[in-house]
Amino acid sequence: MRHAEEILEIAVRGEETVAILIDRQGGVRMVDPTGWSLAALRQEYGAGYAYKVDRHAGMLRVEGWDGTQRCLLQRPIERRALVHLPGMPAPTPLRLGAAA
Repeated sequence: MRHAEEILEIAVRGEETVAILIDRQGGVRMVDPTGWSLAALRQEYGAGYAYKVDRHAGMLRVEGWDGTQRCLLQRPIERRALVHLPGMPAPTPLRLGAAA
């Protein structure tokens, strides 16, 4: 399950739900997990490890399964500020101090 923390850190940048399968030689495959359990994905693709990245109720979750052990890591999803988008004004710096 050593990959679960790395996957969680990378998944923060993404938006989709995905399964990540790692075979016994270290090859990586990403598939749509809709309708599949981790055990079924492992079996179907011959993976040594299966991970599911999911977002629900403001949480990012990575669930892992290697056939004998399961792990679950989760953390709150941080809201991204909508700045520097085309057509939006640049943010104005906030100035603190006495008013003139």
